[in-house]
Amino acid sequence: MNRHLGTLSVLHYVYGVFTCLAGATMLALVFMGVFLNSDFVAQQEETPPPTWLGGFFQVFGWALFVLVEVIGILIISSGRWIAKRRNRTGSLIIAGLCCLNFPLGMALGVFTFIVLLNQEVQDEYAATKPI
Repeated sequence: MNRHLGTLSVLHYVYGVFTCLAGATMLALVFMGVFLNSDFVAQQEETPPPTWLGGFFQVFGWALFVLVEVIGILIISSGRWIAKRRNRTGSLIIAGLCCLNFPLGMALGVFTFIVLLNQEVQDEYAATKPI
């Protein structure tokens, strides 16, 4: 089972980068909010949308962007922890978080649980000296 740790680490890196790229798409909500508050929309419409609507989209977009980016960075960090055989509990928590995203996150999370809960892998993590 120890031979799967390298593959698992790479999968966490790749999935973390994909998650960060998906988070960048949340900026579309921010741009939509800026567009709704722009002078262009106010001039084109007889009754422009309320200013709170654009502000809501901007705040909501930034909040989602930060949330998804943090999750992506945590997934990448989990890949690093697996590669260095450190923080097994942290990787298991991130695996549970990945399971919330179907289907790729679920597959990665389940694979992570299967590998990291194996007794051989637990012994290898225990043999690694703490920093």
